[in-house]
Amino acid sequence: MSDQVWVDHVRAEDHARWERAFPVRYLVVGEAEDEGGGELLLGRCAAVEGLFADPPPPPREVLVMRGCAPGVVAGWVGAAWIEGRTGSGRSHWWELLDAEVLAVGPHAADPALVDVVVGAAIGAVDAFRLAQHPCERFELTTSRPTDELLAACSEVTGLLVDREPPRPLPVRLVGCELAEALRARLAAGHRNWPAYTELWALDDGGRVLDRVSTGLAVERTGPSVLGGGLLDVQLSVSPEQLPGSAARGVWRSWQAGPPQRPGSWRGLSTAAKEAWQSLALYLREPGPDRSGGEYHLDGRGVEDGTGLHCALGEAVNGPGGYYGREWNGLRDCLGGGFGVVPPFTLHWHDFAATERELAAERDPATGLGYPEELARMLEQHGVTVVRA
Repeated sequence: MSDQVWVDHVRAEDHARWERAFPVRYLVVGEAEDEGGGELLLGRCAAVEGLFADPPPPPREVLVMRGCAPGVVAGWVGAAWIEGRTGSGRSHWWELLDAEVLAVGPHAADPALVDVVVGAAIGAVDAFRLAQHPCERFELTTSRPTDELLAACSEVTGLLVDREPPRPLPVRLVGCELAEALRARLAAGHRNWPAYTELWALDDGGRVLDRVSTGLAVERTGPSVLGGGLLDVQLSVSPEQLPGSAARGVWRSWQAGPPQRPGSWRGLSTAAKEAWQSLALYLREPGPDRSGGEYHLDGRGVEDGTGLHCALGEAVNGPGGYYGREWNGLRDCLGGGFGVVPPFTLHWHDFAATERELAAERDPATGLGYPEELARMLEQHGVTVVRA
């Protein structure tokens, strides 16, 4: 490849063809750090080995929120957050995965208060410079749309434990044609330039199937097994950045383009449906916004919240369509840019069946199931929902 210059956006279709016996399947695209955020095509390649990997599950920990107001009840919570607030108003947060209130006991210093014991795996963390900005108040909040406050206190023990990041995994780019800019950097010993680099997977039509933020920590390069003057490049990538093993089959089913048959996502695992939603987002071609009209959602066999959002995207934008992959994503879509904006009518067929399938996802504060909460949110934004 000849040398490149930074551009606002790399057009995948401009680089999806080469004069070789095998197709281009991936583009390596970097982001400028001091050039106004432009993009640079760093290379293209025929295949990738080691791309689909599942990160190890985060370890579970026991946290104690000390000195909370009474009223907290032991039981499963699910997805939740702990947010710490400083005296100056700064906040830090910790994502809790599969959280459970294990026990509620008396607080040693004040019998009018209680200690809340929480078991959870810690997900994403935003605790930047916590030592310089200690928190004066901690709040445990559900991740449901109601954001119910479960407990609040001034001290949490067990939360600020240092955790080892997962070990990076080898990802091998096979049959690479590298840009001169990257070749020169590698020859000079620079093994992580640019720091923010994505791997763009292409479908058979040369469109971006998905983007994986791999970085460019190059471990080694060498002549490719495919020959032809190409290189094989081994990267070191955090497993948290890689699509999970469930995505492999979904990518394969979308390789020829978005699905044409309704309901192709039904029966997939939750993780596979999450991958499905990611591809639906990248390959969406909704056209200009339109309002009005009637749409039909098949409420049977959605199985989980992710499936419900697959069904909604399909109802509004056709097979493989995207209209939000979770609560906040749907709210963004209702604001425009995703093909359909209110007012319009949604006929939700077999609504009762959807409610039964998602019975476990009921908000303890309101008693409402997730389908009913979603329907009410749609109605608040001007959608007429007909529950059939």
